[in-house]
Order: sequence, then C-alpha cells, then structure tokens
Amino acid sequence: MRKKNVNRVIIGNININSLPNKFDQVKEFILKFIDILIITETKLDDSFPTSQFHVEGFSTPLRLDRSRYGGGVMIYVRDYITNRILDKHCSPSDIENIFVELNFRKLKWLLCGTYHPPSQPDDYYFHNLDMAIDTYSQYEKVLIVGDFNSEVSEKSMASFLLQRDFKSIVKTNTCFKSV
Repeated sequence: MRKKNVNRVIIGNININSLPNKFDQVKEFILKFIDILIITETKLDDSFPTSQFHVEGFSTPLRLDRSRYGGGVMIYVRDYITNRILDKHCSPSDIENIFVELNFRKLKWLLCGTYHPPSQPDDYYFHNLDMAIDTYSQYEKVLIVGDFNSEVSEKSMASFLLQRDFKSIVKTNTCFKSV
C-alpha cells in the first residue's frame, strides 16, 4: 500500500477493544503503513500516561478517554503533518469526538475521530456530531473517521450523510466531503 501511494497520506481506523495489550502490534503497523491512525475503543483512563503510547515519528497522540472498561478515541499523526486539536465545540461528556485541524501545504482539513457506543441512541449521537461539525463550518474538507456502530442504510446515519452531502468511502466507517 505504501509503495503504491508514495506521495499520498494514508489514513486508517481501527477499533482496538483495549489498546494497552495491543500497543506493540499497533506501533509496528503504523510505523510501516499509516500516516494518520484513529483508534477507537482504546479503553484508557488517566492511569495510562500518554508517554506510554509514544511512537517515534509521530506527534504526541491525541486522546479522549472514557474509562478502562469502554470507549475512548486516540489519534496518531505523523510529525511532518502539521496538526492541532480543536476545542471550540464542547460536546456532551457521553459523545466521543476529537476534532483536529490538519494542514497540508495551504489546505486545511477538519478531521474528526469518533466513537459511537452501540448503547447510545443513533439520533442523539448524529445530532451531536452534526452540531459539532456546524461549529467548524469554515473547513471545506471534512473527514470523519471512527466506529459509528451504524450502517449507512440505517435511518439516522443515512439522514446525517444526506443532510451534510457526505459520502461513505469505506463501508460504514468513514465519511468524507470534498467541496
């Protein structure tokens, strides 16, 4: 994959279902293949220092923890890709989103790493995601990556995609809008 996409950014997502025991495999994988990785269901809390998850060649990982028993989002970005976490929008505590500005030369992208727990109502989740994206409406390029626990054909997700003119580009896990 890397050889076929030498001049392209490779973005991936994985639902890890607990990062601590699988970190060595993740580290090996992203070093070889990935420029930006969104990890969902990290199952981390503040007892795990961020330094424990440092990967050489990547910026300090961006984290949103829920607990060691569920949820959580972490984003890795290669250190040559300028990025900054955005905090203009304050989501409810049960909504797991990390918003990041990515700078590619003169173009700025909005990246949202997200996890939607299966127990959370779809309408509630997509409504909150929609409101958050409204906060960052100045971005022409939007990439939402994560575990939606919803199919593109389901009413709430289909409505969200249609309303935003987003397209799913990898099964049900990624939404993308290019203007």
